[in-house]
Amino acid sequence: MEKLRIKLEKWVNGGFCLAHHEGHAVFVEGGLPGELVDISLYKTGNKEWFGSVSEVIEPSESRIPSDCSVFMECGGCSYRHISYQDEVEIKTTLLEGMFPKWKGKIQVVKGPENEYRNNVQWQSNGREIGYFSKNSHRIVKESNSVCKTVDKRLLWDMVPAGLQKSVAKNKVIQLRLSSKSVVNYERDQTEITIFNTKLKVPERGFFQINRFLLEPWLEKIKSLLPDSANILELFCGCGTIGISIREKIESLYGMESHEKSIRYAKENAKTNSALQFEYEVSDLYQKHLPKHVSTIPIWIVNPPRAGLTEGIIESASMFSPKQIIYSSCNPSTLKRDITRLEAIGYRLTYMGLFDFFPRTQHYEVLVSLKK
Repeated sequence: MEKLRIKLEKWVNGGFCLAHHEGHAVFVEGGLPGELVDISLYKTGNKEWFGSVSEVIEPSESRIPSDCSVFMECGGCSYRHISYQDEVEIKTTLLEGMFPKWKGKIQVVKGPENEYRNNVQWQSNGREIGYFSKNSHRIVKESNSVCKTVDKRLLWDMVPAGLQKSVAKNKVIQLRLSSKSVVNYERDQTEITIFNTKLKVPERGFFQINRFLLEPWLEKIKSLLPDSANILELFCGCGTIGISIREKIESLYGMESHEKSIRYAKENAKTNSALQFEYEVSDLYQKHLPKHVSTIPIWIVNPPRAGLTEGIIESASMFSPKQIIYSSCNPSTLKRDITRLEAIGYRLTYMGLFDFFPRTQHYEVLVSLKK
């Protein structure tokens, strides 16, 4: 790989510091603004180069020793060379920069910076198990035993021998915490308790990974709703959001494309006496939402990283719900969607940064828009 000595300028999205060299924008992992560093380039294009720090020549005062022996080698974390307080400030500043027209306060909600993950995806080559090295398919030795972000019960040495044996031959090993044990994400259902709500999640079903912030996130969604709310929940999964805050909801209609998740949502609603909740398997990437949901006044949406389709935006324009509560793990597509919603008459009334993914580049953003 080509080497380069460069002065780093500022933080940008993706956990990178930005620099410039001979007309190229250079995005650098493992550095801090103001540092002079040597980097190894791993990707070069006509306008943009990407590299990682190989040696720090002039360190920043904000740099701290990493608490992880495989940081910079492992591809899991972006910010283990700064304090967690600094990381949260960086994420907040970057989010503010993406929404310059928002003049309100961004509420920041954070929890423990380590051992927060309730699931993990290990890679296997038949000999070793762990995380991939950055920008490669080489497995980082010991990453399965030293990873700081996962609950200790998910570290490979802590996984029960029987479960180890059943999944060890897989190329991708996905494990998740259930209420009483570690289970195989690919094969086993998960049982979760939130507040006093017992939920079942199907194998391969989506569930928020941060075990510390799930309840504060749900509490905030509940606080954004009026009493006796009538809700349309899009991308509802197994019903986690609506069923967990059901005391604030008069009726709910949930839609999700994953058929098994809808079956579990119906079962979870019945188990928790949410008898006024209905669920439907629906392709949310079709042109428009069906007419039978056109009069529901409040939407809760929690889409994947791709965000909302043009069809959902057009449905919002036609059906004109009074309020849309939107939770996103991708600020870029959230920004795009808010711009489109503002163009049809919505205004942003709340924004919160929920740091579901400490020490990584990622975070969740919760917003409320009203007409």
